Amino acid sequence: MVKTLKKMSWLLLAMIMLLIAAVFLLYLLPLKGPDVRPVKGDWFITNIHVVDVVNERITRQQHVVITDGRIEAISASIQPTDYGHHQLIDGSGNYLMPGLWDMHTHSLKISPYIHHPMFIRFGVTSVRDMSGCLDQNDAYWGCPKDRKTWSQQADAGQAVSPIYHQQSSYQTNGGNEVPDGFVDYFRVNSQHDAEQLVDFYATQGTDFIKTYSELSRDQFNWLAEAAGEQGMTLAGHKPLKVPLTEALNNQMSSIEHGRLFAFDCYQDIAGFRGLDDPISAYNADKIRDIINQQNPKRCAQLMREMANSQSAWVPTLTTLKMSAQSKAVNFEDEALLDYIPTVVKTLIWQPDVNRAARGHDREGRFVHQDYYELVETQIKQAHQRGVKILVGTDNIDTLVYSGLSVHHELQHLVEAGMPTTQALKAATLWPAEFSGVAAITGSVKEGKRADLIILRANPLDDIKNTQTIKAVLLNGHYYDHQALMSLEQYTSEMASSIHLNTKYLMHMLMSPLMRVQLAD
Repeated sequence: MVKTLKKMSWLLLAMIMLLIAAVFLLYLLPLKGPDVRPVKGDWFITNIHVVDVVNERITRQQHVVITDGRIEAISASIQPTDYGHHQLIDGSGNYLMPGLWDMHTHSLKISPYIHHPMFIRFGVTSVRDMSGCLDQNDAYWGCPKDRKTWSQQADAGQAVSPIYHQQSSYQTNGGNEVPDGFVDYFRVNSQHDAEQLVDFYATQGTDFIKTYSELSRDQFNWLAEAAGEQGMTLAGHKPLKVPLTEALNNQMSSIEHGRLFAFDCYQDIAGFRGLDDPISAYNADKIRDIINQQNPKRCAQLMREMANSQSAWVPTLTTLKMSAQSKAVNFEDEALLDYIPTVVKTLIWQPDVNRAARGHDREGRFVHQDYYELVETQIKQAHQRGVKILVGTDNIDTLVYSGLSVHHELQHLVEAGMPTTQALKAATLWPAEFSGVAAITGSVKEGKRADLIILRANPLDDIKNTQTIKAVLLNGHYYDHQALMSLEQYTSEMASSIHLNTKYLMHMLMSPLMRVQLAD
C-alpha cells in the first residue's frame, strides 16, 4: 500500500512537471502569423462610386488610379489604356470609401495574432492606441516601439496591421498603477515628477500622456503644464476630481467614454467629487441618482464650452452597450465569441458581463439600460451643439470585437441621433484631422494614401452598409474578399488555439503592470 501511494505521488509529480514544461515550451515557441499577404502593385479601379466624406455625397462612375500607394487620379474620363502597367479592379456597382479609424484601442504583444487581422478584415486601416509601457519593456502591453514596427511592416505590405498614427504613454493614474521596481516619478508626487515623466515619454516619441480616473487635480495640472512645455497633450479619462471646464482649459485633446456629461451634469457632482474614494461609491444606486439628477442648463453650457475648445469626445458607446445588454448575453451561442481567446472569454469577459447583469438599484430596477439611453440623448445634444465626436471602441474591453465594433459604434451613433454623413466623418476625416494626418489620409482624394474600402452597398443609404466589405487597400496593398475571409478564419483558429491561449495567459502573469491591475 505504501509503495503504491509512493508510486502514485511520483506519477502525479511527474505529470505536474510535464505540464509545467509544456506550458513553458508553448510560451517560448513563437506563434505563426497569418499566411495572408496583400497583393502589391499599382491599380486602376473602374466605374466605382466614390464616397466623398468631405462634401457628404456620392460621386458616381469614377475611375480611380492608385500608384505607389497613393491616389494618383480620380476621373470619369481617364481610361485603363492610359495606365497600361496598372492592374485592373472592376468597381462596377461598388462604392469606394476611406479606410475606417478606431480612436480608442489597446495594443498587446499578441495583437498581431488576434486583433490586427480583424482590423483589416473589417476595413479599419488606422488606429489610435491608448496604452503603452513605463520605462521597461512589458510582456503583455504593446509599447511605442512595437507599434511603430507593426506600422512600418504594414506600410511595406510585409505584415497584416492597421497603421498606428499616434503613440500613447501608459495610463497615468496617480501612482496606484505603478509596480514596485519602476522609477518613482511615474507616481507623479510633485511638479518635478510630472516634468520627468513627460521628458521620458518625449524621448520615446510619445504624442500624448494618457490620463486616468484617479489622478488628483494637482497631478492633472502638473502633467498638463509639463506636457504643454514639450508640445504634447493629455488624452484619456477625465479624472473624477477634475471638473470638465478645468480639463478643457488645460487643452485636454480628447476625453474618453460615454459618462463624460452624465457625470459633469449631475446635480451633486461636487459632493461626489468630494468623497475620499468616489470610485468605491460608484454603484447601481449612484448610477440611478446620476440618471435622476441631471442639470440640463449646466449640461448645455458645458457642451457649448467643449464645442468651443480643441477637445474631442470619444464616447465608446459600445462599452456602455455591453452593460445595457448584459442580461441578454448568452456565452453558449454567441457566434462572435469565436474570435475571442478562450482565456479572455472565461477569465475576463464572462465575469464582467455577470457583474453588469447584477446592476439593480435598491428598488430592483436595472440601471444600465437607462444609463445608456441618457448617454444616447447627450450624444445627440452634444453633436447638435458642435462637440467634435470621434469613433473609438475601447478594443479588448468586454464584448468589443476588433474591427467589427467600429461598425457597431457607427450604428450606435446614428441610433443616438447623429446623421449618417456625420458618423462617417467621425470614423474617417475627423480622426485624421485630429491626428494631424488629414493631408495624407482620411478621405478619397488625389494625392492621399490609398487606405480604402470597397463596399458592395452605399453607406450613405444605411450605415450598416459599411459592413458590406468586398476588398480593403492599405497604402495601396490590396486585400481581396478571399484574403479578408482568410484573416477571419485565421483569427477564429487562433482564438481556440492552446498555444495562443497559453501565451496570452503567460503574458498577463509575467507583466508587472498587469499583476498590479489584476490585484486591484
